Amino acid sequence: MKNNGLIAQVLSFQGDALYYKGDIKSARSFYERALQAANQSKEPDKILISKINLARQDVGEGRSAAGLSALRSLAQEADRQGLKYQALECSIHSAQAMLQMKNFAQARQELERDIAQTERLGLNPLSAQAQFFLAGVLRESGSTSDAQDHYRQALRLIDAMTKDLGADKLLNRSDFSTISTDSKRWLQG
Repeated sequence: MKNNGLIAQVLSFQGDALYYKGDIKSARSFYERALQAANQSKEPDKILISKINLARQDVGEGRSAAGLSALRSLAQEADRQGLKYQALECSIHSAQAMLQMKNFAQARQELERDIAQTERLGLNPLSAQAQFFLAGVLRESGSTSDAQDHYRQALRLIDAMTKDLGADKLLNRSDFSTISTDSKRWLQG
């Protein structure tokens, strides 16, 4: 018996494994296959997560406009489904796309709102990403001192997460490794 929802979930996990290793191009095929299986399953949460993965992928591959458009509507859909983590993830990656597109004012506004929500909900992984992207927005806008505060905050969050039981390999994830490395580099220079 075929369970397309489970197949979609497994394919998404395989895509995530590649994505977090930094092989985002290879992750795309798994995410695309996950979306096909999710559509066949007709399970709204599986479809949504697959679409989020592909939109996040677009931003990671530099297709900011396409990713931004998709992420905005996906954030609303995640919110309607009660998936707060995914809604915030979409919002943070939307701001990342805005940063890539040099829309600093809107990215800053979105990230400040996201940081408040991630802190209130205790979502440290998303908070670290939001702090890092906000630091980038501020640095690109010429607010170096404010940017350094947010780079420090991102590093503090990652450091706290690495102390959690079982999180000793957190920096093997390419996204957190990049946040750590780049934050340290910008703080030194």
